[in-house]
Amino acid sequence: MKRIYLDNAAATPVDGVVMKVVSATTRKFPGNPSALHKEGVLARVALEAARAQVAEVLSAHADEIVFTSGATEANNMAIQGVVSAARAKGVVHPHIIVSAIEHPSVLEVSRVLEKEGVRVDYLSVNSHGVADLKELRKLITPETVLVSVMYANNEVGTIEPIRDIAKEIRHARKVNESLYPYFHTDAAQAANYLDLNVLSLGVDLMTLSSGKTYGPRGISALFVRRGVNVSPLMYGGEHEQGRRAGTEAVALASGFAEALHVAQKMKVKEFTRVQKIRDAFAKAILKKIPGSTINGDPEHALPNILNISIPDVDSEALVIYLDAAGVAVSGKSACTSASGESSHVLTALYGAQKGEKASVRFSLGRDTKKQDLDYVIKVLPGILEKISVM
Repeated sequence: MKRIYLDNAAATPVDGVVMKVVSATTRKFPGNPSALHKEGVLARVALEAARAQVAEVLSAHADEIVFTSGATEANNMAIQGVVSAARAKGVVHPHIIVSAIEHPSVLEVSRVLEKEGVRVDYLSVNSHGVADLKELRKLITPETVLVSVMYANNEVGTIEPIRDIAKEIRHARKVNESLYPYFHTDAAQAANYLDLNVLSLGVDLMTLSSGKTYGPRGISALFVRRGVNVSPLMYGGEHEQGRRAGTEAVALASGFAEALHVAQKMKVKEFTRVQKIRDAFAKAILKKIPGSTINGDPEHALPNILNISIPDVDSEALVIYLDAAGVAVSGKSACTSASGESSHVLTALYGAQKGEKASVRFSLGRDTKKQDLDYVIKVLPGILEKISVM
């Protein structure tokens, strides 16, 4: 049976060219990049070339790129690192603001910090998933050290007004005559389709994901603007300019840099292609499945994500039956579907009662073709009939 993969928001396949880069770098540079011998020096050169390539995509400086093991670590580093550094500088009662629809790697670390005495506010969003800028203005105080709002949501695809948020933060700094708050955005979902120019976006910290950008797993990056104080999470070495201890994964960094370069090169063309087939797919589902609704606002969202709710249907059962039919999708996001809890994103959009409604996320990718989606439309009504009699 042919498999149709529609869970690209959870993880993308590794690009063929990227795999070749990882394999070739692994063979060519076996040394530790911190070593003084020739093998180490050559590995260091390869690592810094990868760093420079990532920086070029972001219009950043190479020393502003910190390689991490994944986007989860990068988010933790941004949030915990800023709070820890602020405390070290004398901020006694640090305050942070995160949006209510952030990835669990942002929300959960924020809850941990709350238990440690950090004041946390969860920024509201409207029914489309867009952050409330008026509320943000009211929430920022002289003690606010960080605002974290994701670039694009992983469940419903909503693209946040990052530049407008950056303006609000710059205004708050001016009024409070402070370097704070810093602005962090989780751009894990954005790299395949959106602009990553940090100067244009106005961010101080930005998380990138290799595993969602057709790159290898086990590597990602955090952009940290020069002058931003971030304490390390781990100790045991002066790697990554003292920000992250541990021997750098040269081959993975090289693969990630290549993947990011490829993604940005084809982003405009892919945005148009994917959006076209996704919109036709959404229209067909709404026509064929009575009562089905689209969550979020596809007109102001990533082109590859379609989050659908179908009345009286268990999303887990639908995911399992689609899998049996050869189609891979997610109920909620893959990072939270195992919890069995309702989607915090839909709850933030529609309220607690409507947030309980079941949903399924189709996330398209480079390999998705119109005929793949036509197949889903063909088998979906029959699957729903089976589920309804369970």
